[in-house]
Amino acid sequence: MPPRPRAPRGPAGLAPGSPSGIGAPALGAGLPKVPRPRRSQPLGDPEIDDELWARIEPLIPVKVRRRRYPGRMPLDDRAVLTGILVVLARGIGFERLPKELGYGSGMTCWRRLRDWQQAGVWPAIAQLLANELPDGRRLDFRRVATPTGPTGPDAPVTRRPTPPRAKQPSAVAAEFGMTLLR
Repeated sequence: MPPRPRAPRGPAGLAPGSPSGIGAPALGAGLPKVPRPRRSQPLGDPEIDDELWARIEPLIPVKVRRRRYPGRMPLDDRAVLTGILVVLARGIGFERLPKELGYGSGMTCWRRLRDWQQAGVWPAIAQLLANELPDGRRLDFRRVATPTGPTGPDAPVTRRPTPPRAKQPSAVAAEFGMTLLR
């Protein structure tokens, strides 16, 4: 017995005469295409030249190491600042900064940024970088802007405020009717 010829199918796989064939071109089209904002030219990783670093270095506060139990040697401020700029240029989170680039971990860059913000020097550094770097105006420094207003300089950097958590007694204490006393 020879195989039966198949009826021609439309774009959605439906037969042209089927009742579901009405609007078949719209089926499978998915959601309307929403254009994603993209840069016309991808930004390269920013580099701080010696002349710019000579202007930035005096702004950075010197952190004195402990004499006893000094811990690990801190990373160079220039490398950490470049790591912060890489995070801003690529539009990634600090936790996604590759360690292989040699700028330290993302957490190290985030902590150093926090320290510079709390010392009050970050706005001057950011302004200098925005004006002097070749692609400085294209970097989004608002992501790491210093908090202003009632939060003050002691507020955490780029973190959402968290409500205070109420203390709860343990399950055993709650079973016996105990409550937490301050």
